[in-house]
Amino acid sequence: MKKLALLGLCAILCFQVTACGGPGAAQKQKEEAMALLGSDKLESGELVIDGTKYSFPDDVSKWLNGGWHISNRYDNTDTFELEYNVESSEFEVFNDEKTSDYVSMCVINLGMEPIKIDEALVSYLDVDLSKAKDAMYVVLPGGITCDSTREDVKNAYGEPAEEGEDYFQYTYTNADGLDIIIEIDFIDTVHSVIYALADSNWGVITNAEECAQFVDDALKASFYGDYASYVEKKFDTEEGAQLLYENEVEYYANTLMYYLDVDYENVSEEIADGFRDVARDVLGKAKWDMPVVDLPDGANYGSFEITMYPLDFLYIILDGAQAVADSGVEGDEYAQGMLDAAREKVGEVSYLEPVTKTYDIDLNDGVVSADDWSEMDDILMDFME
Repeated sequence: MKKLALLGLCAILCFQVTACGGPGAAQKQKEEAMALLGSDKLESGELVIDGTKYSFPDDVSKWLNGGWHISNRYDNTDTFELEYNVESSEFEVFNDEKTSDYVSMCVINLGMEPIKIDEALVSYLDVDLSKAKDAMYVVLPGGITCDSTREDVKNAYGEPAEEGEDYFQYTYTNADGLDIIIEIDFIDTVHSVIYALADSNWGVITNAEECAQFVDDALKASFYGDYASYVEKKFDTEEGAQLLYENEVEYYANTLMYYLDVDYENVSEEIADGFRDVARDVLGKAKWDMPVVDLPDGANYGSFEITMYPLDFLYIILDGAQAVADSGVEGDEYAQGMLDAAREKVGEVSYLEPVTKTYDIDLNDGVVSADDWSEMDDILMDFME
C-alpha cells in the first residue's frame, strides 16, 4: 500500500513538473525576461510581458504596434481626439496572441494640438501578475514576479514611500522631469503593479484661495501674456501658456477685422500683423476683480463670482471706421484704412459698465468649463451679443 501511495505521489509531481515546463524552463523564462530589462531599478519604468519589454510612460502606439488592441469605449480611434493636456478615461487593451492578456490604461495628450488616442502617451497602467497557467508572465526590474513576497520587493527596491496592509507605493522623477508613482499590490505575493503620472506634474487646487488665484493667473496669461505664475504652479508649460496667449490675440484680431468688414482670411500678412499688434495692446488693458470663490474645505464642487469690465474699444473706433467705409476704398487699401482707424484709438481705451457673473467650479474636470472661459473672454472683449 505504501508503495502504491508513493507511486501516486510521484505521478502527481511528474505531472506538475511537465505542466509547468519544469523548474529549469521557468527559471530560463525569468532569466530571458531579466536580460531584456535595462536596469534592476524600479525607476527605469520597465517591465517585461510574455517576453516583450515595455516602458512607462510610453506612447500607446508602442503597445498597439506590438499586437495589442483597444477593447472598449475608445475603439473609435479613427474619430475620437484628445484635446491638449486632457487625460482619457480608463480603458483596456488586449493581445491578439493570447486572449487572457489584457491591461488597463489611461492616456494623455501633452502636445499642443488635438490628437487621436493611438498618438497619446500612456499616463496610467495597471498590470496583473497572476499565477494562473494562462496568465501573462510579467517580470519587473530586479526579477520581481507573481511569486515575489513583500520582503523580496523591499530587497529589490528598498523601503517604499508609503506602505499599507496590501500595497507598497514608490515615487520618483524620471529623466524627462515627470513625477511617477508606482504601486505594487499584494495578495500573499505580488498581485499587480500600477504606474501613474503623479498629480504633482500639474497644478493642484485644494481650496478657495488657490482657486481664485488660478482664475486670476489664467486670465493674466490669456490677456496679458503674463504667465510666469501660471507656469510656476504647473497649470501649463511655458510653450502651452504662450500658445494660449497667442490664440487669444488671434481671436481678438480676427474678430475685430470681421467687425470692421475686413476679409481676415485673405488680407495681406502685413496688415494682419498690424491688427494682431492692436489686439495685444487692447487686451493688455483688460480688467477684472479678483474672483470671490465659494468652495468649502475638502469639496470638489463650488462656484466663483467675478466682476469684469468690458473694453469700450469697439465703440470708440466707430467714427473712424465709418469714415473709411464712406470713402469708397476697397481691398488692402480699405483694410489698411480700418487698421489705421483702430490703431489711433488704442490709447483711449476705457471700460463699459461692469458685468458680474457666477460660474461653477469642478476640481475633477478642469476647474472651469471651456464654455465659461469663452464667455469671460467675450465679456471682457465686449464681444457678447
